Amino acid sequence: MPAYEALYRKWRPQTFDDIVAQPHITRTLVNQILRDKTAHAYLFTGSRGTGKTTCARIFAKAVNCLHPKNGNPCLECEICCDAEAGALTDIIEIDGASNNGVDEVRSLRDNAAFMPVRCKYKVYIIDEVHMMSAGAFNALLKMIEEPPAYVKFVFATTEIHKVPATILSRCQRFDFRRILPNDIAGRIQYIADHEEFSVSDEAALRIASLADGGMRDALSLLDQCAAVSDDIQISTVEEAVGVAGKESVFSVLGNIAQHDASSALGTIDALYRQSKDMTRFADELSQQLRSLMLLKTAPNDTGLLQCMPDDLEALRGLSEQFTMPAVLEALDAIRQCCDRMTRSGSRRMELEMTLIRLCTDLKAQQGDTSALSDRIAKLEAQLADLQKNGIAVNPSGAAQKQKSNKDVLATNLQTSTPAEKESLPPVKNWAVILEEYDRINPSVTGLLSGSEAYYITKKDGKEAIHIVVKNRLFTKLFSKDDAIALGGCISKILGKRYGLGISYADSDKPQTSPVDVLLQRAKESGMDVSAPDANQL
Repeated sequence: MPAYEALYRKWRPQTFDDIVAQPHITRTLVNQILRDKTAHAYLFTGSRGTGKTTCARIFAKAVNCLHPKNGNPCLECEICCDAEAGALTDIIEIDGASNNGVDEVRSLRDNAAFMPVRCKYKVYIIDEVHMMSAGAFNALLKMIEEPPAYVKFVFATTEIHKVPATILSRCQRFDFRRILPNDIAGRIQYIADHEEFSVSDEAALRIASLADGGMRDALSLLDQCAAVSDDIQISTVEEAVGVAGKESVFSVLGNIAQHDASSALGTIDALYRQSKDMTRFADELSQQLRSLMLLKTAPNDTGLLQCMPDDLEALRGLSEQFTMPAVLEALDAIRQCCDRMTRSGSRRMELEMTLIRLCTDLKAQQGDTSALSDRIAKLEAQLADLQKNGIAVNPSGAAQKQKSNKDVLATNLQTSTPAEKESLPPVKNWAVILEEYDRINPSVTGLLSGSEAYYITKKDGKEAIHIVVKNRLFTKLFSKDDAIALGGCISKILGKRYGLGISYADSDKPQTSPVDVLLQRAKESGMDVSAPDANQL
């Protein structure tokens, strides 16, 4: 009984016509072969599984075929048959990862000096060429630039940026595109029609989505699913590959929107008990968050989405529960979580921490936004009442007040006496925080030179950090974006978000700015113009 052959090997394209979704490349190569104007060196680049090596093999057969058909190999002559069986010495495949030294390239160069044994051309196919050393590339340069008339090179790489420019300039470059999900699904259905199993349209699209543009990955997944059942449905794919169902993904996204960390952790626990891959689940979350981002940006252009038609309504419902900033923050957090998972000993823990942060941070942000909006509306109403009651407000002073009020909201200016500071616990890592902040905003960090920071507890029990600065110019340059960045550095170093309060070391000195005059008038009228709470930032 013959050994089983994997689907991606069994169904590897044999002619240019069989290659899926690369017509811009196959058409060019066919025309070159028909006109006998092929180049001496080609460079095929693109992501994995898009047909680079396959196309190189077809090209090697086509230029040597005894009876070519419209630029394609005939697959019947002795050259084509021996090439397919790997018994043709004039078509040499080399793995650039394991043959990446100068000695190997010198041996190749010496062998290239000999005429081909049976073929018209001696074709060297070097896969993963970016893995070759700098010395090996240098040894190839002269050979690639002026090879013998009977020698052709085909290089394949997934990382084109690692190939020296001196090599690129001597080759014809062809960029292989990622294969679209619909094209992959169509190929899967074609193969299923010729095999002993069936695949539903939904399952084919699900496999195509998981393959991420690579046909080889898709056929490997199809092979895996066919071992589970002869009738492949979406449930078969999820069982065979170990991915969570879309219900779990949408459930967790709904928990994030509702700030329900407990339910999100319960879903993660259930998936973990079913041995689902936490990294793949996090990646699925990021894919659906991308769909939410696109829905909120271009709600009428659903062609940008990579989802099943039945999932569109569920995604629309979820998109209404998120603001765009919340979607972007969640997407960024999940992508960072995916990166950390590759280095973490506990992938489940990484995902759980990320979900807890999202559920709590998004809730806090939404609450802060609402509170700030209410306070701004209240201050605007108070200013209008001042003008209505006949209190003169200088236009330039009013403009100055609006600017100062914005700074107050951004930096939460407060005052504190030296006696109060002595009883507050200092932030021991303040120098480390400033060093981290200096990488982001060195111009503002200089104004924090000599500053001190203390932990304070508000009346409502919430913790904040109070910063005592010595440079009055600080608030002139310190914007809302700067405050957010500083808060992020504090969170990164201390592992927790805090409100911010700021005062001067000489804050007891009287202020004489137009803003202070306007605020004093407001106080004399009995209006509340106190600064916002630190935790509103």
